Amino acid sequence: MKTFLRELRCITPSFIKDLFDKRNPLDQGFNQHGDDLTIILVGGYSSSVNYIASSYIRKELEKLGFNVFVFNPGSNINKYIEITAKQLKSFVSEVCTKASVKKVSIVAHSMGGLISLYYLEKLGGEKVINKIITAGTPFNGTRTAYIATHTKAAREMLPNSKFLRELAKNLHYTSKIVSIRAKRDQIVKPKSSPILDGAKNIEVSVIGHSSLIQSNKVLDIIKKELK
Repeated sequence: MKTFLRELRCITPSFIKDLFDKRNPLDQGFNQHGDDLTIILVGGYSSSVNYIASSYIRKELEKLGFNVFVFNPGSNINKYIEITAKQLKSFVSEVCTKASVKKVSIVAHSMGGLISLYYLEKLGGEKVINKIITAGTPFNGTRTAYIATHTKAAREMLPNSKFLRELAKNLHYTSKIVSIRAKRDQIVKPKSSPILDGAKNIEVSVIGHSSLIQSNKVLDIIKKELK
């Protein structure tokens, strides 16, 4: 219970900010020069994009020489996930043009993995994506989404939702995905939800949903998988 409350404290400020801040400005990375080590960070539900933008993972990847961009769709809680995925498609195209690269990799947290999977499978993303690494993505839904069923995005993350059933049909490119899950995740329930058929599924001994994207163990996996 204590860990669950801590996770809610991480999410709540972003959720409240989402209700009032429609512009949601942040550094998306276009001040950098492109190369073959281009990564796009994709945040999850609510304004957690701000969290991933300033995250330990981003800073460490930049230290390693990766060119890191941040996908910022603004408020996404009352958008269907497929709509945000279309925004991601446009953003990837913009990154490829401005950074002069043909392919990118994606590191996604939580719902960001669903956004990325939809882009990969339904919107032609396989042509430009080298690899997608997800952390704590509820590919099979999460029971905690019932807390926020007043929002479109949360309803699509309910276990056995129509969106998830449709997304799971005829998957062809899951071999491009590495799905990392925490040993104990108080937000993604059940803990098996991040397991995706055809993907490389890895469990790490991390406790907490937000902690995944701040973990040295996750960073080590990202570095290994992006070599």
